[in-house]
Amino acid sequence: MNNKQKYLFDLQGYIVLKNIVPKKIIQSVEKLTRDLLNGSSSSLPEPASIKEWKNNDKSIHNIVEADPAFQYFIDIPEVIDIIQEISGDTYRLNHTYGQFWIGIGNYTTFHFHGTPLVPQASYRYHNDKIVSTLTKAVFPLLDCYEDDGCFAVIPGSHKSNFERPWGDHHHPEVCPVIEPVPANAGDCIIFSEALSHGSTVNKSGKNKSTLYYCYSIGWMSDWDKELYYSKDVLEKLTTEKKRRIVKIKDPSTLY
Repeated sequence: MNNKQKYLFDLQGYIVLKNIVPKKIIQSVEKLTRDLLNGSSSSLPEPASIKEWKNNDKSIHNIVEADPAFQYFIDIPEVIDIIQEISGDTYRLNHTYGQFWIGIGNYTTFHFHGTPLVPQASYRYHNDKIVSTLTKAVFPLLDCYEDDGCFAVIPGSHKSNFERPWGDHHHPEVCPVIEPVPANAGDCIIFSEALSHGSTVNKSGKNKSTLYYCYSIGWMSDWDKELYYSKDVLEKLTTEKKRRIVKIKDPSTLY
């Protein structure tokens, strides 16, 4: 992680890495997600599952276990270089999922914040070190711009000392200071979960398809009862490096 990346990540709460996933992989995985979504949860290996939302929007939970193709995104060097710099003593891939939106009018409400403190998703700078307890790598599988309902943030809110005055899970257009973060397929947006984030409103009607790989401090357990790993996940992974990144760490071995 270079000095410019550190400055921007600390200042904004996010950075964008351009063109780090090859076009062939993006196209192949985007087609794979469409094929999987045309099936059902029963066709996926546990614990991968399809969840349906309003307006035919869908998500695939625990997507890294849905198909070996999703393992590619676990240890992309440019991403891991940043994750290991900002996650304290050690880190792990805590959970993964994909979200897929169809048509006009959809959006993600704004959530998380610097204050009040959420221990699982907090941010601080101490002893010349950034510590983001949960950091997400966002991989758009389709180009996504402001009118398409792109990812958006309240820049700097990961360090805010005051509660967000518009409330939690508010509509994007309620807040006057949101910043759209447009990105192309093959890019990666890396942000601290403490940053207030959501999306713009989709006004173009174009579909959105996005993968989320969520890295935590190393000893944090799997996120919740819906986002977790199977007991045999380490056997499914194709390299030892990927196993090390997924495996939960024992904090007693760090000191």
